[in-house]
Amino acid sequence: MLSEDADVCWAPVSSNVAAYRAGARALRHGAESVHLLDATLAPAGALLRFRFGVPVSATVGSRAVTGNPARAVLTVAAIDRLDQAFTAEPFVTARLRRRAPRVPVAAVAPGAVPLPEPSPARLRRVARLLDGMLPARLVVGLPWTDDRDHMRWYRDAVAPLLAGNPVCLLFGAPSRRDARLIFGVRGLRETYRVLTGKIDADTVAAVARCVDAFVLPGDARPMHITQDLVLAMAASGAPLVAGGGVRSAELEHERNAFVATAADPMSLVSTLNQLLALPAAQRHELGRDFAAATLTDHTWQPAARLHGERFAALVGRPEIPADLRAA
Repeated sequence: MLSEDADVCWAPVSSNVAAYRAGARALRHGAESVHLLDATLAPAGALLRFRFGVPVSATVGSRAVTGNPARAVLTVAAIDRLDQAFTAEPFVTARLRRRAPRVPVAAVAPGAVPLPEPSPARLRRVARLLDGMLPARLVVGLPWTDDRDHMRWYRDAVAPLLAGNPVCLLFGAPSRRDARLIFGVRGLRETYRVLTGKIDADTVAAVARCVDAFVLPGDARPMHITQDLVLAMAASGAPLVAGGGVRSAELEHERNAFVATAADPMSLVSTLNQLLALPAAQRHELGRDFAAATLTDHTWQPAARLHGERFAALVGRPEIPADLRAA
């Protein structure tokens, strides 16, 4: 939220009721506009815009426009009543332009930020899943994707060919039942560990502390796997191996990830095996190098500059280009 002196007032909230109350309180104390970092709070933002007559913008991720159909319809309708939407996902841009044609949509290049220290509770939860493992057994982190074919391909074509039979830590699964339908009861007992719940920065940071590598076998998909998550894994400190079918402009082979050869279906297996065969210290240094490259190449400065320009225009103080300013 922007105040009169351009300061930003942060109000972390998790419900529309709390968002409306926090926004109303800030506006009564001089804020000029409201920005929602979570577009699922768009109904509260639309009500603030109506009641106070201030511009309201939102950062829109795939979670806001997918998932529960009834809630997604309500959220998109509320976004359409806002003054500005920002998104880094082409899928979201296309959906908003179809279903929320009145709101201006600004495409923002995704940026990487250093992951926070994982919360002790999340770290304990991940560690409990790996209790009882042999000390030398390796662990591979696999994010859940809505494309079940990619999950089955990892199960049938990748996991059986990995040297040393590493444990696969599957994170972001909607439920153990969904994972059991794909990997089976025996698979969950012997090879796979399931961390349920949404994937956020805390989850990625906690998983990165416990795995030897991340693997992304297929395309990033709406709902769970986004470009922001791809960058978070690349910047996590654990090396990332991506399949040849992964189309992500943010990943550069041997710069911030190992990207398998698209024409060779076995390239992912051989790349992951070579990585896991390295000494632990070398894998650790590779992860650190990948993280440093990701944070250097994909900064938030362009996105911050775009947000600042749009915020200034929304409150009636558009920035004047340097070549049009009086000397």
